[in-house]
Formats: sequence, structure tokens, C-alpha cells
Amino acid sequence: MEYKWMPIIGGFEEENGNLIFRGATTVLQNQEVDRLGLFVCNQIFNGGTITAEIEFKERTSNRSSCDIVIFYDPQNQSTVNVGLGDESLFTIRYFADSKWTLQAIAGGQGNLRANRPYALRVERYGSMIRQSVDGVEVLRTILPFPLGQSQVGVQCLDKSDIIVRNFNVENIRPKAFVVMQFSEPYNDVYYDVIKKVCHELEIEVARIDEASGPGIIISDITREINESHLIIADITPRNPNVFYEVGYAHALSKPTILIAEKGTDLPFDVSPFRTLFYENSIGGKGRLEEGLRKHVQAIFSERGVAS
Repeated sequence: MEYKWMPIIGGFEEENGNLIFRGATTVLQNQEVDRLGLFVCNQIFNGGTITAEIEFKERTSNRSSCDIVIFYDPQNQSTVNVGLGDESLFTIRYFADSKWTLQAIAGGQGNLRANRPYALRVERYGSMIRQSVDGVEVLRTILPFPLGQSQVGVQCLDKSDIIVRNFNVENIRPKAFVVMQFSEPYNDVYYDVIKKVCHELEIEVARIDEASGPGIIISDITREINESHLIIADITPRNPNVFYEVGYAHALSKPTILIAEKGTDLPFDVSPFRTLFYENSIGGKGRLEEGLRKHVQAIFSERGVAS
């Protein structure tokens, strides 16, 4: 794919397929500071992998940094960044409400070397972010908020030039994790309605009973929730496992669609949330399918905000 770039802040250039940040100093409030640059790409990212090779031409200060921006909101300029430098060697951070928040850091900034290419790889699956450098995983974290699809980019801060080579984005299909009791008639709802709608909308869908291989089931469930873009939960029976998983998803602010059979007496804790009620009949399943499709489309049409 051909990437098209737009400089939002600072001095960026394209040269032989590479991005070059032209470092400099500027005066801000009577103080000399390093130049900040933000370069945004037309590529839309909803999860998957972003890779690039980063090289600092000089190491000029402990604030020198180069990040891959995995989320950018043009309305309020909020970003989620994964990169090198800025007082740590490896950093995952986000900018919202005019302030930076460090999500995860590792290594000392003094280990950052000039004229040394760093192969940076960033993976995002749902709320899970993984950072690897030169094939070594250095950071992994769970964001405390969901991310919608957005444009991506590069952000730099330095007095000297920074070169970004081989920038590449590989998207994955969004994923829905389904939480429900594994028995009839709920299995029919899953196979006849939920799977149908998700496949139609090109969304990967799974339940924990479809997983294979060894492992601790609660760890598998939390991983699936962390790495999913949305949760669909049938809360008809008062199943404690279902409500535990819904509670965990809500704690992560994960987009969650609740469904229940008509006549279900909802517990107090979930009664304030919007719920899709359905009748377990041919016509009822058709209406549930229509409502579920609208809810899922609404979630994926909204732009996540890091705040």
C-alpha cells in the first residue's frame, strides 16, 4: 500500500521512501527546547502490527524520543504512543486532556545509541499493547480504555535528525468475544444470530469453549477479553461466571453489548445498562439479529478517545 503523509507539527520530510525528522531547537517561554514533530499517515489502524526501523543521528538530551503513534484523534489531538526515548529507553504512553500519562516504561534512556538502527515492532490486540525491539519483547501492557480505529503516525522530539525507515502497517480483523452459558437455547442464539452477524460484518468471533490447548481457563478468558474489540454477553440466566466476565469487561471500559430473553429479571448492577431483549423464536431471532447488527456497527463507527 502507498502511504501518504501529512506533517501536523514540526519538520518532516520524505526521502527515498524514508521519513526524516529534521531536529532543531526552538524558544518556548524564554527557554530553548527541542523541536517536536508529528507526522500522520492515511493508513487506518484497528489492531494488528506496525513496524519501523528508527535511527537517531545524534543523542542530544534525555528527552530525545521517537514514537510510533498507534492512535490519533484529530478532534482533540489525543494520541497513544509506543517508542524509544523520553527519559526511558522503551515507553508506552498516551496524551489526553493536555497531559502525558506513562502507561509502561523499561530501560534507562542513557542506553539509547546514536547511529544505531532499532527495529521497532508494535502489536495491538484489543486493549493489549506489546512492544518489541530487535526481536526482543520489552514491554506489554493493558490500556485502561478501549481504542477505536484511527490513523497512525510518527512523533519525534530532538535537536538532531531522526530517520524512520520501512514503516509498515498490517491490520487484523476486529474481534468479538462472546460471554454466555454453554447450553440450549443460548447455543442457538450464538450460532444462529451472533456468529451470523459478526461474520457478515467481517468480525472474528469466539467463545471460550471453542479454545483449544492447555492452560488455566480464567487466564484464557481474561486474555480473550483484553484482546477483543468488543464483548457480547447473554445475561438471561444468572450465571456467576458470565457476570464476572461482564464485570471485568466493564472495568476495562470495553464496549459491551448485553442481550437477554424477554421477561428476564435483570440484577440491580446491570439494570442501568442498555440491553437487547429477544424472544426465542424465529421472528424473535430476526429482530435480535437486526438490533445486534446496529449496535455492532455503531461501536465500530465511533472513534475511541484516549482519556
